[in-house]
Amino acid sequence: MNSSYIKALIWATLIFIGSTISGDSLDGVKFIIIPGLDKVIHFMWYFVLCLLILAGVTKQKGKQTVKQIMLITLLCFVYGGLLEILQGTVFNKRSQDIFDFIANCSGALIASITFGWFYKRKFWRKLI
Repeated sequence: MNSSYIKALIWATLIFIGSTISGDSLDGVKFIIIPGLDKVIHFMWYFVLCLLILAGVTKQKGKQTVKQIMLITLLCFVYGGLLEILQGTVFNKRSQDIFDFIANCSGALIASITFGWFYKRKFWRKLI
């Protein structure tokens, strides 16, 4: 398993943990109140997740196909949607939000569109 897959797995775990923390725990963390910051965080979580998975496929296969990119993007959509559903049904003091899901999907979609640009830069290739 290459390092990008390991990073993606760790990142997905951090997203899971962040999505399952109770609302009461998060109330004390609000050190900066910026409207919409929550959506930016959701966008970034899934942007990075999608980049890491795409980097893993590229390192493993040398190049990815449009079908692989679409499947990876869909995987990120499903993961984000599943966590939103779980927030509304299983996790305490959490609620599902369609706008969080839209932010998740937007992050993954933008990552899949811009991945080639990021991956061509040596600096980014070392990070992902």
